[in-house]
Amino acid sequence: MININGEEWQILEVSPFHPSFKRSDRTYTIGCCDDLTKTIYISEKLNEVYFKKVLCHELTHAAMYSYNIDLTYE
Repeated sequence: MININGEEWQILEVSPFHPSFKRSDRTYTIGCCDDLTKTIYISEKLNEVYFKKVLCHELTHAAMYSYNIDLTYE
């Protein structure tokens, strides 16, 4: 678990076909951050280097949620 701005986030390594990874276009991603459950999901099939990159990316999303920051593509 990791605490971000007073919120406890859980980090789980899961199957690459975990339901949380399925996108609306029916493809799969390798990591996701769920604000409702305060859980970061990362594929268990990643090597250590790629795992760390995905974890950093998802922790950024968790921080944005925890601090109520909304960054748009613009």
